[in-house]
Amino acid sequence: MNDEGFNFKTRTQFKFVTSDYTLGYILSGIAQKGININDYTQTKINVNENLIRLAVEGNGTETIYVLRCVRNIFRMLDIKFSEKDIIKIESIASNTTRQVNTLFGSM
Repeated sequence: MNDEGFNFKTRTQFKFVTSDYTLGYILSGIAQKGININDYTQTKINVNENLIRLAVEGNGTETIYVLRCVRNIFRMLDIKFSEKDIIKIESIASNTTRQVNTLFGSM
């Protein structure tokens, strides 16, 4: 979408809680499928537990195939997860006085 020099797309964000050990398997499984992680947040809940939020895509686009692959990885490892739509900003006009107005005005 484009609104006054503001380009964005919606993406699916996965949210889940996992151990350090299992997180390694999840990230390895995603990498083995050739899927790119383009948004990643990790918050340490306690010594061996992490809250993870990530968004994925394959070859610059989010496809049903990519989403199914990630869901299957979670299901294979018995990971409870949730999904929600997020906004991915692709570009925004460089006019520094209006960047925030452009962003929030579009919403």
